[in-house]
Amino acid sequence: MVNLAKRMRNFQPKQKLLAIQYGKGAATLPPPPSPQLTRLVMRYPRTKWSLSNQAPRTFAKDALPRLKFHNPSLPIRVEDAEPAQLELTFEANDKGSLQALQKPPHEGEDFVEQWTEIESKPQPAASESDPSSTSPPSPIFSRNAKLSLDRTHAREIWRWFQRTTNAQNVPVAPQDEELRQKLATFFQQSEEDRKLVKIGVDAVKKQQADLKRAREAAERLTAES
Repeated sequence: MVNLAKRMRNFQPKQKLLAIQYGKGAATLPPPPSPQLTRLVMRYPRTKWSLSNQAPRTFAKDALPRLKFHNPSLPIRVEDAEPAQLELTFEANDKGSLQALQKPPHEGEDFVEQWTEIESKPQPAASESDPSSTSPPSPIFSRNAKLSLDRTHAREIWRWFQRTTNAQNVPVAPQDEELRQKLATFFQQSEEDRKLVKIGVDAVKKQQADLKRAREAAERLTAES
């Protein structure tokens, strides 16, 4: 039993790493010149436990850590606020690419989303002391998208996010897939071992209880005689 517990402790760090490397949320955002996701803000009543906010709670717990792992420079914030919504901020040098982010829904999709108008971000003026900066800076445009999280499922939130951002799922590396299979086999065997150990422990306890009852019965007979 001690060896089993030790082996499980040794495998747990590997299992946790695989859990954050792959799964829903494990995706990479497209590089420039595609529109860049510069901020993600998720809002839902974190202190209220109800079925209505279960989807955003699950998404924040499972998908966002994986997304941050593969996109460490992406600012992600989760706020305790209502209404429940996911807000994305995009920036690009091309207004057309920002306009193209807003796509018509696929058949069967019922996303409640809002898009802001495309705005131009103020840029610093060219420096007179730097000859290389005499040309005006390239314009930067921004746009926000908001998805209502009412009556949604975590997988629907991820589907909308992936469709909107064009994020690509991270493929499972062959060596990691092999490790996942080994871990699955190990934990399955560990569960069977735990059951066998429990059966043995229960049998020993039953024997001890039977011996105790027999001893008490013998003591009563001796006392009566």
